[in-house]
Order: sequence, then C-alpha cells, then structure tokens
Amino acid sequence: MKVLLLTPAPTHLFLGSAATVTRYREGLQRCGHLCELLGATNEGGLKQSLAGTVGRFRPDIVHAHDAARTGLQLLGLRTPWVVSLSGEDVHAAMTTNEHGPLVCEVLRRAHRVLAPSAAAAELVERRVSDAIGKVDVVPRAALRLPTDGTDLRRSLGIPRQRFLVFLPGGLRPIKGQNRALSLVRSLRTAGADVEMIIAGPDQDVAFAENLRHQSQNEPGVRVLPSLARDRMGAAYVDADVVLNTSWSEGCAPTLLEAGILGRPVVAAASPGNQELLRHRETALLYADEEEMARQVLALYRNRTAAGALGVRIREDFQRRFPGEQEISGLLSSYAAT
Repeated sequence: MKVLLLTPAPTHLFLGSAATVTRYREGLQRCGHLCELLGATNEGGLKQSLAGTVGRFRPDIVHAHDAARTGLQLLGLRTPWVVSLSGEDVHAAMTTNEHGPLVCEVLRRAHRVLAPSAAAAELVERRVSDAIGKVDVVPRAALRLPTDGTDLRRSLGIPRQRFLVFLPGGLRPIKGQNRALSLVRSLRTAGADVEMIIAGPDQDVAFAENLRHQSQNEPGVRVLPSLARDRMGAAYVDADVVLNTSWSEGCAPTLLEAGILGRPVVAAASPGNQELLRHRETALLYADEEEMARQVLALYRNRTAAGALGVRIREDFQRRFPGEQEISGLLSSYAAT
C-alpha cells in the first residue's frame, strides 16, 4: 500500500504531531508499506504541494493528522483519505466559531476518522452525527525515547539533590503553562528545594512572550526553547516529576513519553488526561493550582511513593499502548475506506 501522510507544519512548532506522524510512517514502513510525508508552511503551498505529490506519488490513501491544520486541505480530494485527530481538534477546534464548521465538515467528508480514545470518538459522534459509524479508536503508541542525550541538569547547572519539575509542550494558551508559574514559589515557601524547567516551541508568540516575561519574576523557573528530539529522553529521566498543565488533551505525547520511561507524572484533571491516567494509581491529577502544588509537594516529601508511581505508569503504558497496536489500528482503518 502507498500512504501519503500529512503533518502540521512547520514541524518545529508542532513537535508532538510531527512525532506521531513520524511514528506512523516508521511503523507502516516496517510492515512493508510505501510512505511519503508531506508538510508545508501555508495553506496555498500545501494545496499546490498536495496536488503535485498526489499526481506524482499516486497514493492508495491519504492520511492527514490534525483536522484543523491539515484535514481542511483534503476537502474535494478524490483519492480516499482519512484524518486522525489531535487533542485540540477534539476539545477546541470542533467547537470554535472560527474553525468549528470547517473542522466538522472535514469529519463529515473523511472516509474514516481516527480518534485517540473512546471518549474522543464519542465526542466526535455526538457533535458530528454524519461521522457515526466511521470513527475508529486508534490509541497512540508509547515508545521509549533514547536517554543518552545531553544531561539537562549538567548543562543548566542544576544540582543533583535539587527536585526538578519538567513541564514540556508547545507554548500556547490551551497548554496552560502559566498555571504553573507560582508553583516553585509555593513549594519553596514550604521548605522544598525545587526548580522547574518549562520547554517547548512558541506556538502562540504572544502567549510565549508573556510567559517568559512573567517567569522573570519567579526565581527557580526557567522557560527554554523546545529541546531537540535526541535530548528529550534524557530530560525526562533527569526530572523528578513531569508536569502537565493543559486545559484539554487528546492523548498527550509528552505524557506517553514520560510514562513509558517510568517518570512520576502530575497532570491537570482535564479531558483526555483523565482517560489516559488514573489518579493515585498511575499519576496524580489536580483540579486547580493549589492542588497542583500539594501533589508535587507530596512527591517531593515521599520519593519512595514517587518511584512507585513511576513504575506503575510504565507498566500500565506498556500494556495499553504497544506500538504494534497503533499500526494494526491504522491498517484496519485504511482497509475500511
């Protein structure tokens, strides 16, 4: 089978989506399928490149990841096509006045819609009745990143004994990193030796600039650009806690990456996260900033409990999100088009 994969671009701004689509391509290629990856910087460029690539490559199927950012370009395409949903598609793009009608039209006209979870599939079918019967649940794979990259602590001069909170992800309002800015101050007031690293691409320039400006008044908080892919595994391992502050998620790549490496996770009790994680079993979930601080402080004070939490999330993700399950799900959806 020849598969043309579309990813949001520029890829350095959408690292999670790029990692997901790259994983799709590598998995399909291991199964003997021929894949090509397409991305562009603007709508016009993508349309022209898409037409040219389809004419040259002649794919059997086109698969767009992220309905709002790539799926719109497939409307009217005669080649069979499917769309896999990002968390933002599920919890934001379908309902906004700006993108909602067009995103819903993509879901109506796609041959198949690939949702990352049963809850996401239910939301799609509730909002777009024409999608009922063609939504497939294809859970993301949790694959272990290499951990031999540059040591984050050493490169930043962070002592080994200091408790390090790592908050990865694209800097934009829905990711909610500003919710964590007062965390270190609160924990230090309680006597904890803590530092926090926020790292991710500037997906919303104004939000990112404001976040950096605010962080200057918060000792112990650093906001870094996105880390290279070969450094992420080492960054997770360096962290004592991986934090998530998102107002909504589909199936957060950062949580899958952290969890499969056995890192303790503290995450917002938001849609998507509550299906991915189980409170007090595989992670600690919180409803507000005060509870966030309490959960992180609890792990700071009980490193044994933190380690046990990391073991449980790794075992859970190994069981629920194997790589072969993701690829077999893709192939089943393609076959149904």
